[in-house]
Amino acid sequence: MNKLLNILTIGLIGISTCGCNQYFTSEVTSGVPDKDIYYGAYNRRDMTWADVVIYQKGSNKRCEGVVHLNAPTRSITMKNDRTDAVMKMACTDGTLMNIKWQLRKGSFADGYGTGIDQFNNTYNFKTVSKGEFKKITDNKVKIPNKEFLLKY
Repeated sequence: MNKLLNILTIGLIGISTCGCNQYFTSEVTSGVPDKDIYYGAYNRRDMTWADVVIYQKGSNKRCEGVVHLNAPTRSITMKNDRTDAVMKMACTDGTLMNIKWQLRKGSFADGYGTGIDQFNNTYNFKTVSKGEFKKITDNKVKIPNKEFLLKY
């Protein structure tokens, strides 16, 4: 009986802490060249960490990194409040991005981020639905599976 209870407990903890891909894109307005459009996804590891990958539209540039949410996403109190999160990424062209996010605690989603790289270029991101994400990427991109994202 104890073994079954332990298995159920571990299973419930795993389900409650793992997450689905959350999609985001740079702020896109009409007339913005492809080189200024970034899109990506992050996948929660646990209640405060997520792995992230982004791509630059129209190029082979890819960035990988992590997001750290400063408050547990499954906390009982104020779970719909926004909280600070930090995203740090390294890109294939040597760019290092540091993005500060405001994300909803309950879902690790529904937020926006702004930040800079080591050359003081600014970046603005927002979370989007999967449908909007596919429209921006012309259905041509596949975000790597969870095993790829969890290699850190």
